[in-house]
Amino acid sequence: MSREIETVQVGNWVVTPKLNKIKHVETMAEHVVTPKVMMLLTTLIENRNCPLSVDELAQLVWPDRVVSDNSVYQAVAMLRKVLNEDSDIHDYIERISSQGYRIVPQVEIVRVDSAPQEKNRSAPLNILIGALITVTCIIVITKLFNSLVKSSPVNDPYFESVSLAQHLASKKRAEKIIKAKQIYSEVLEKNSQHTGAMSGLCNTYMALATYGSLPESKVEPLCRPLLEAAIKLDSNSVDVLTSMARLETLSKNYNVAKRYFSKALDLSGNSPMLWYWYGRYYRETNNLNEALKADLKAFRLAPNDPTVLRGLAYTYLNLRDLKSARKYFERSVEIAPHIKNIPLYQLDFYPLNIELAESYRNWFTTHIEDHTKMYPLHRLSHILFLLSIGNSKDPQEEFEKIKPSQRASSFGLYVEAAISWHQQDKAKAVTLLKQRYLLAPQDSHYVMPYIMGLYQTQKFKEANRIFEKHFSEISMMNHQVRGNVGNYLLYSFILQGLGEHEKVAAIQKLMADQLAIRSAIKPRYLPYWHFLDGDQQKVVSSLFELLNTGWLPDANDNMFVVEMFSGLIEDEQIRSSWLIKLEDIQKNVRQQVTTLP
Repeated sequence: MSREIETVQVGNWVVTPKLNKIKHVETMAEHVVTPKVMMLLTTLIENRNCPLSVDELAQLVWPDRVVSDNSVYQAVAMLRKVLNEDSDIHDYIERISSQGYRIVPQVEIVRVDSAPQEKNRSAPLNILIGALITVTCIIVITKLFNSLVKSSPVNDPYFESVSLAQHLASKKRAEKIIKAKQIYSEVLEKNSQHTGAMSGLCNTYMALATYGSLPESKVEPLCRPLLEAAIKLDSNSVDVLTSMARLETLSKNYNVAKRYFSKALDLSGNSPMLWYWYGRYYRETNNLNEALKADLKAFRLAPNDPTVLRGLAYTYLNLRDLKSARKYFERSVEIAPHIKNIPLYQLDFYPLNIELAESYRNWFTTHIEDHTKMYPLHRLSHILFLLSIGNSKDPQEEFEKIKPSQRASSFGLYVEAAISWHQQDKAKAVTLLKQRYLLAPQDSHYVMPYIMGLYQTQKFKEANRIFEKHFSEISMMNHQVRGNVGNYLLYSFILQGLGEHEKVAAIQKLMADQLAIRSAIKPRYLPYWHFLDGDQQKVVSSLFELLNTGWLPDANDNMFVVEMFSGLIEDEQIRSSWLIKLEDIQKNVRQQVTTLP
């Protein structure tokens, strides 16, 4: 809308851009708004058929400078306060979630040559009331404008300091984050109500728990007072709302976290960390489809942020898309190889071996006590590690220390099943895996361990029924082999147990044809492949070679693997020799790993 146009009628208001005036056609109430509020109104009028995002409004209304999202929100609030005085039209400006703001379509906009003639109002009382309304509105708008000016980065006396701190913290290096923390603290010493510094200081605490030496258990008590004070001062700050949602997610207060997420997303959808934590919220509440949507939005906004990349990697991992999970995890490590918890994360993305076990052992001695305070469920992961290195004594004792609610979780059921299997209580293990599977029987998230348990207990018919239900493309041989070698091999073994040798041969041919073109079978699958081929000599050599590479059984990935591998060896003496060698390797690793505090 050109400022050269003298007047335009918007609903029941006559707008004169050149004079920054808005006048009601019935009550004659007249408001003088700030130039930026008028620019906001004319911009919305010009683009009335297309919602404008906060970023677009910031660029169009403040083309000559950088402003915060709050500047836009406060300008919209000022404009709404004036326009919504109209008793005939309830609201003039609507917000469309994830798209932005626009003039309500039902509001008629008409260009006029001049303002309509005022109605004859001779009653002094009406004139006095109109004047009082005008004065009152000008006072209110002036106060709001003063607040806007104070919050604008250009007028913030600490703008340079805060922007420098934000830049330093974004480097994801401990020394830079410590410097950012110092700057935020100095700003708060001078202005204890600077919400940007409050939120920023909390973010440095969280970052130091990942990239520095700050114990993770100290983040919540350091952050909560800052954020609770900040939210009282500015309940519409996306940064503060995101930090609060993040804090409540870490504290497992999911209902509270959801409210903060909803409000923050109503205000802006352009914060990658907001989407990252929203994804983590969904992942922790076991809504993986929504978690993936949120993580992908975060990735598009910040494709090189290591935190965002790890979130996306873990969601793919939970969805059993290991190829994508490793891709984004490796990208995160390449960008930020100094993250202190990498040895812990690696156990989730790669098969266990001696090198990874030793790396975890070094991490364990330094960080485990504090890590379990912040993440008590890590005790479950550690139990699986103990089982993987042949510790049959401590897992049950460790499991009994865990809260009943955590034992009843899907992960808790898996760990209890793994303990039962290692204690040779196979029936209990399979029962627990079935209980876990029934938590989400329509998904494929919990099904594979149950299928493997059925196979290991020779319940081939049931294993086949459930496999074909969840992996129909593989059972029909319509899915490519690459990336699905393990599934095809397991299906072949199930079919072999059912005596369906012709279909096993067909799957072998399919695998041979595709793998000969694309890639060799990974070492951990070779023993199964040679067994199906009936080549016992290659079965034995591949299993001993696997031990020579430093391989260790990974209970986190497959609690049955030792029995599955040893069961491939037909000669009892050779089988015993292989198991003894494995036990010696496990013993060397576990001698240097203690139990949890």
